[in-house]
Amino acid sequence: MKKRTNSSILLLFLLAVVLVSTACSNDSTTKDKKEEKKSSTKTEFVSKTVNNMNIKINSISTADNAKGNKNMVEIKMLIKNKDSGEVSIGAGDFKVKAGKTTYEVYPQGNNFGDVIKEGKELTGSAFFELPKSVEKGQLVYEINQKEAASWDITVPEAE
Repeated sequence: MKKRTNSSILLLFLLAVVLVSTACSNDSTTKDKKEEKKSSTKTEFVSKTVNNMNIKINSISTADNAKGNKNMVEIKMLIKNKDSGEVSIGAGDFKVKAGKTTYEVYPQGNNFGDVIKEGKELTGSAFFELPKSVEKGQLVYEINQKEAASWDITVPEAE
């Protein structure tokens, strides 16, 4: 009888261990699926070529800048020079249009700007201080105060 009781206790203990380990592994699977879903919803932007420069938005992120109703939006870009000489480009060449309002690059941001040698590329960010109410808009690249290219953008919620 003692042997049977010990066997029953051992069997119950093993069953409890299996159930606990299964529950833990299901938690991590659920978390992995949520993270995978987040990364799969990442927006892919079309690259556009203007004056032999290939311009692509890599990502857009938003941070609360503690100024009440405004957020700081960072737009990371990759610019490739396909010209036969140097080209210069900077974040100041870009604007965000939302409705009837145009927003200039945030001057105190760590904005990119440089001369890109032939065949080289530049990765950098343009920062915009936008009202929290702005959810969609257009990123516009201007040459000589004329629109040369634009991308439809969605401003993500602040992290």
